[in-house]
Amino acid sequence: MDSLEYDAVIVGAGTAGSLAALALAERGAKVLLIDSKARKLIGKKVCGDALGVHHIREVGIPYPPKEAYDGIFGAVRVYSPSKKYSVKVEGEGLALNRHAFGQWLLSLALDKGVELRDSTRAETLKFEDNRARELKVVDLKGNVTCYVRGKYFIDASGFYGILRRQVPETFGLEKEISWKDVCITYREIRRVNGVEEPDVARIFLDENMAPGGYWWYFPKDTKTVNFGVGVQGGRGINPKKNLYEILRKHDILKDSEVIDAGGGIVPTRRNLYTLVAYNVLFAGDAACTANPIHGGGIGPSMLSGRLCGEAVAEALADPENEDERLWEANKRYASLYGAKAASLDIFRIFLQNLTNDEIEFGMSRRLVTDDDISDIGYGRADFAVREKALKIIRGITRPTMLKNLAETAKYMKIVKQEYLNYPDHTMFPQWVRRVEDIFSEYIQKFIVKS
Repeated sequence: MDSLEYDAVIVGAGTAGSLAALALAERGAKVLLIDSKARKLIGKKVCGDALGVHHIREVGIPYPPKEAYDGIFGAVRVYSPSKKYSVKVEGEGLALNRHAFGQWLLSLALDKGVELRDSTRAETLKFEDNRARELKVVDLKGNVTCYVRGKYFIDASGFYGILRRQVPETFGLEKEISWKDVCITYREIRRVNGVEEPDVARIFLDENMAPGGYWWYFPKDTKTVNFGVGVQGGRGINPKKNLYEILRKHDILKDSEVIDAGGGIVPTRRNLYTLVAYNVLFAGDAACTANPIHGGGIGPSMLSGRLCGEAVAEALADPENEDERLWEANKRYASLYGAKAASLDIFRIFLQNLTNDEIEFGMSRRLVTDDDISDIGYGRADFAVREKALKIIRGITRPTMLKNLAETAKYMKIVKQEYLNYPDHTMFPQWVRRVEDIFSEYIQKFIVKS
């Protein structure tokens, strides 16, 4: 292991890492995939377990085998704090068996010739002449230290970004993620007596129980549910404590039995400005690719992993134009998901600054309809909320909230257009400053003063 050089070394064999490895191996690259978990535990992760079927089509993998998912969703219903009002979004999704799904993705990569080193911890990334050259790793089974060399490295290690944190300072790369831009979660898989509407996933907005986030009830089948709470980081809230407070107040899981439990951290913000720095690329949670609104990270992590793998494969084939080939990961991701995520990040900031009364008011007046929610979910900021808001501002008790909602739609469009015009690497600094100015202006005008 320590005497070989690979075309690509990938840290993290989860959804992003497995897709990056698969994309490279399909193009004939020599790939090493490293994960700190034992082979049989890869894929086991605290998660909401939900995946939109459209993500599977986008990354070009087969439909998962039956053992990789427990059920199928037909819709998601979002409830107001009182639960009197709700909006419903249609769309097919899978309630995954997260462990089995991860194992299946890994097998796709291994079947193409990817080399896996499990129970192996990535440590120090060594740079020479502005290029990552060598990674120190520790075989946890034998506590043996060795070194692996690679032409390219991909960080798919999760939120903490083992490689991301070690990259030399470069403009536009955020090595540390603010706690206000993450969601702290706790979830339990519970066996219940029966599930009403097993094909409907439910999300509950409640700033008392889940400030800056939500709590959820996702059926896996007719007898099992994924039940959890996510709260915005930095608020000093314990999601596990709040989950049990919800259980105490509601009969939704009466007499249920805990099968599995655990917590985690999910970045819920627009993705990193760049997925590329030197010859290191970032995918999945290491690149903050989870959906800013609902925190769903499996689909965009697979997409970012595949795009990073494809970009590295193209750079290997065309080393004289390495910068341009690698930069394609940024341009393609911005087009396929990043523009949507940036737009949703504006909407996330708006939602996280609402009170329960304001959420209740907005849903009771149907300021945002089922179709609007669908538009928002797909990153379309052309929903009709601006016109609705302006028509009813006069004579109501919450004009500030309505004006902010109308302006939020405007800023969602503006930032999405910036991402759809993602720049070449030579114009990247100017683009980053424009995007940061958009967010700063929005926050100053409509959040700080509200």
